Amino acid sequence: MATQAKKKKSIRKKLLSMVLLPIFLLTMLITFFGMVLLFQFYSQSIQDELASTTSILMDCLDLTVRGDYSYRDNMLIKGDLNITDSTMLYRVKEKSQIDTTIFWQDTRILTTIEDKYGISAVGTKASQEVVDAVLKNGNTYFSTSADVNGMTYFGYYVPLENSGHDIVGMAFAGKPQKIVFKNIATILLWFVLFSLIAGLIAAMMTRGFSSRMVVDINAINNFLKSISEGSLNVVLEERVEKRNDELGTIGLYASNMRNDLKRMIEMDPLTSLYNRRSCNNKLHELEKEKTPFSIVMCDIDWFKKVNDTYGHDAGDYVLVTVSEIIRNNIKEHGFASRWGGEEFLLIYKLNFDETKKFVEQLQQDIRNYNFVYNGKKINISMTFGIESDNTEKSYEVRIKNADDNLYIGKNNGRDQIIYTKPNAL
Repeated sequence: MATQAKKKKSIRKKLLSMVLLPIFLLTMLITFFGMVLLFQFYSQSIQDELASTTSILMDCLDLTVRGDYSYRDNMLIKGDLNITDSTMLYRVKEKSQIDTTIFWQDTRILTTIEDKYGISAVGTKASQEVVDAVLKNGNTYFSTSADVNGMTYFGYYVPLENSGHDIVGMAFAGKPQKIVFKNIATILLWFVLFSLIAGLIAAMMTRGFSSRMVVDINAINNFLKSISEGSLNVVLEERVEKRNDELGTIGLYASNMRNDLKRMIEMDPLTSLYNRRSCNNKLHELEKEKTPFSIVMCDIDWFKKVNDTYGHDAGDYVLVTVSEIIRNNIKEHGFASRWGGEEFLLIYKLNFDETKKFVEQLQQDIRNYNFVYNGKKINISMTFGIESDNTEKSYEVRIKNADDNLYIGKNNGRDQIIYTKPNAL
C-alpha cells in the first residue's frame, strides 16, 4: 500500500509539473517581452511628447515675434525684441514636468534645468554627439540618457533656424530619467502583477483540473485492482463514466469489462442464468441477511429424448427458451440458476403460498409455449419440487429437500409440482 501511495503521489507530482511548468514559463516569457515592449512603447511615447513640446515651443516663439534670432550682450534677440525670459519655459515645466532649454550654438542660455543645489544649468554646453547631429547636420536628436548638468534625461533636440536655414542654436525638451523610469516601473509593476495573478489563476484552475483527473485515475485504478482481486460487485463511480474525455471512455470500458467478467464467472454461457457457483454465493448472502425465500428445483421432462430425436442444437434451443420463460416468471421476485444439464434451481423471495402460485403459472407457461425448431414442434413440460421458506434449516438441506420432491414428481409421471407443506415441517 505504501508503494502504491507513493506511485499515486508521483503521478500527481509529474502531472502537475507537466502542466504548471509550461504555465510558469509562459507567464515569465510574457512578462519579460511585455516589459521590453512596454519600455519601447513608453520610450516612443516620451519621444513623441518631447517632440511635441519642442514643436509648440518653437511655434510660440515664431508666432509671437517675427524675425531672425541673434545673441547680444547675454540677451536672446528675435527680430528687434529681447526674448530672454524663461517664464514660458517654467510654465511648461509646471504643467508637464518637462524641462526645456534654448541653446545659442552649443550653450544653454535659457533653461529650467537646475542641479540638486538649485543652481541653473545656464552656460553649460551640449555634448559633442548632440552638436554633431543637430548643429552640424541639422537633424533632430533623441536620447534616453542625455547627460545634462550632472543629471540624466530623456531628451529631444531640434535645430533653431534663422531664415535661409541658418542653424544658430537648438531647442531642448526633456524629462529626468528617474521620473520616466518611476512611471515605467509603476506601469510594469501593474503589468507584472496582472501577469502573476493571471498565471496564478491559470495554475489554480489547472491544478484543480489535474487533481480531479488524478482522483479519477485513482478511482479507475482501485476499480481494476478490486476486479483483479476477484471482487466483481465493485462499482465504478458514476462521475468517472460521465467524463466527456478519454478517462471517461476508459472508465466505461473498465465497467463493461467488469460486467463481461461477471457474466462469464457468474452466468451460464448458454442460458444467461446464474451458474451453480454464483447461485450458492447468492444463497449464502440471503441466508446471512436472514432474508426469507423459497426454493424450487425443476427439470425438463424427457430432455434426453429431445436431444436424441431433434439433435443437440434443438436441445440448446429448448434450454435457452425455457430459461427465458423462467426469467420472465421470476422477474424481481428472486433469481434462477442452471443447476446442471436440464435442471434448474429457482429462488423466490416469497412465502410458500406465493411461490406455489408462481410455480403453477410457470408450469402452465411451459405447457402452453409453442416450441418449434427447424419447423418441427417439440412438446415440453417440466416437473417441480418446492421447499418452503423455513429459515431454520440451512439452504443446503432445503435444496436437498426440493431435489427429493423433484424426483418424487419425476418418478410419479412427471409434469407435476411436488412440495413440502409448511405445517408438515
